[in-house]
Amino acid sequence: MKSTIKMNRSIKASYQGNLPLPHIKKALYTASLFLMLTPFSISSAPLSDLSSAFINNANVSMVLLNHGKTTEKYFKDTKKNIDGMDRQYEWGQAIGLFYKSGNLAIGNTGISAGIDLGYSYMFNLADKYPGDEHQWNAGEKIFMSDDCYWTGKDPSTGQYRCKSSSGYGKLPVANIRLNWGSTIYDRGFIRIGDGFYNTGMITAASDDDALLSSYRGVMTQFALNSWMIDGGYVTGFMSGNSDKMGDLEGNANYYDINPLTYDYLYTARVRKKFGDYAGFQVAYGEAKDYLRRSHASVYYTLNLGSQTNLFTQAQYYYNKKAGYLWDEDVKEDMAAFDDYASMLSYEFRFNYDAWQLLYGFTKTHAPSKSKGIGSFTYGFGNAKGYLKLPTSGNYHGFRRDGEEAHVVGLRYNFSHFDLPDLYLEYRYHWGNTPVKHKLTGDINYGKEEEHAFTTSYEPKTGRLKGFVFNLKHALFLPDETVGQLEYNDIKEKADRTATKLIVSYRFTL
Repeated sequence: MKSTIKMNRSIKASYQGNLPLPHIKKALYTASLFLMLTPFSISSAPLSDLSSAFINNANVSMVLLNHGKTTEKYFKDTKKNIDGMDRQYEWGQAIGLFYKSGNLAIGNTGISAGIDLGYSYMFNLADKYPGDEHQWNAGEKIFMSDDCYWTGKDPSTGQYRCKSSSGYGKLPVANIRLNWGSTIYDRGFIRIGDGFYNTGMITAASDDDALLSSYRGVMTQFALNSWMIDGGYVTGFMSGNSDKMGDLEGNANYYDINPLTYDYLYTARVRKKFGDYAGFQVAYGEAKDYLRRSHASVYYTLNLGSQTNLFTQAQYYYNKKAGYLWDEDVKEDMAAFDDYASMLSYEFRFNYDAWQLLYGFTKTHAPSKSKGIGSFTYGFGNAKGYLKLPTSGNYHGFRRDGEEAHVVGLRYNFSHFDLPDLYLEYRYHWGNTPVKHKLTGDINYGKEEEHAFTTSYEPKTGRLKGFVFNLKHALFLPDETVGQLEYNDIKEKADRTATKLIVSYRFTL
């Protein structure tokens, strides 16, 4: 049965990729219309205006980004008789060149047009994997996987393993930009094409991620007084470690070589600020026939003195299946939950002078009969989703069904040394979580914890503006129940030590 579903998935994915569906036709027609009308309006402008917009007022910037990731974990190779802790690492250097034209007025409409183009290349400086192999696209990889093979004869069993990895070049940004307004009361833009779309409930990357993913579609944002509204409609996705735009894929499991695909994703968000002390936002997104996600949050800052305040925030996330594609992932045991999942979270940040004290809590509910213990996923399959939780560690997410996660942390910024954008932070995360035993199927509660250390320096002004230094280190320590350790296992078998370092600089040429 699983083998048949796999084959149907592969056929369906290929068929959908070539099918001229009405909504895709409409999206392409709209984009083509803008492409045709905008050059026509531009061509009627004086050549001096064209030169000023696309040459004199253009911005060309270069990004140099050095990215390294390493994880120490238990590894066993029966063929080589290797048993113990081993280290996996990837180290790369990316170079990106980005062009942003100036704005050219389109007649007397109050709308101006421009274009954005970008190219980047990631060089593979070094890599190492336990056993000299790795699982295809496992986790958040820096490089592309090469020389891969399927370990099982049946498509429904085995693993897709790879013997090497490589660097890659790509064109992640290529869009038309339409702008209007220039004041806080009336401003906005529309982008049509490929780009880093952070809008609604989709993101190009997490806050500290060096690998930016891009989308194909339409994004818009506009502001009115203290309100901000944005949204997007996308039909394609390019992951951070990929060199081409691909389909929107349905499952959140990285190891499926023939995932389901869905046709489009739309999302919107509304934000409201009350001065500098309070605000809220609501957001919604839906992947066709697959998944719906919604989010609401509210925050308030209580000023207690000239250098003292208390920041509080509450958040609620809700995921719900949206059709038959999700049901197929449930049947294949690839869906994180059966029907719905929710998370309720709150946090308190007490700020005094250069110090910040944090406490956060998150409760997860994600029922799954097939898995026994489900989990909360933050994306729409391969499309990255919006999720900002105080309890998420530098390595682990603490998002199992029924888990109650906590965090306490202490941060210090170096404002007294004229370095307000440099800070050090330590956080202790822990969660009491149910675990399904891999052999008996029994549900038991265990504890998992993480010690997270962060150093970040990102100057907002001065000569070093555009420089980013971000070092994250984590010690993830599950107990015997969560780690499912047996009497003859080494005690560190389920532990993880992970480090991520990002050093980059963006400058104008």
